Amino acid sequence: MKLLKGYYAYLAIAGGVLLRLVLPANWMMQVVAFALISAGALGLQTVSLWFFRASIAADVGIVFAVVCGPAVIPPGLLRIVLEYAALVPLLALGCMLLLGYAAQRRRAGQGALAEWIVLAVWSAGIILALLLGIGLLNEMAFHLALTAANMLTALGHIALIVETFRAQREYLRTEEET
Repeated sequence: MKLLKGYYAYLAIAGGVLLRLVLPANWMMQVVAFALISAGALGLQTVSLWFFRASIAADVGIVFAVVCGPAVIPPGLLRIVLEYAALVPLLALGCMLLLGYAAQRRRAGQGALAEWIVLAVWSAGIILALLLGIGLLNEMAFHLALTAANMLTALGHIALIVETFRAQREYLRTEEET
């Protein structure tokens, strides 16, 4: 039963990340995506404490998605500020999931270099988006940074999905051995 629970927990995380990638403008689907990630990470809290922390970050993401929804705060400066503030728990969520995957691989006696590379890509994309919100860049640098942020964010989501399935395979392998 534990094996099946872990299998579906990883699928829930991958499904949530995929929903975030495919439907970024639909606030209700963002709530569903964060809920899937939270449920999956909470189901894996016995694997690593990082998954429990990721579940909390996903819950904070749900709050931001609801508060930034069209029914709660009308368009304006406050909503823009909150949408940029919502990137912080998203950054933390991806980092905590990747640290959970790295801890799982280290426990299995394997290296975690791939997780650190994905962590750098994930972080760079979201940090660039945060820097764009501050508005310190000139017009040419802004367009270049915007292109890089969009590309790195999409690559980070895809790489996180791939790492989720790698971690799922490792989880199934180690659980079958025990």
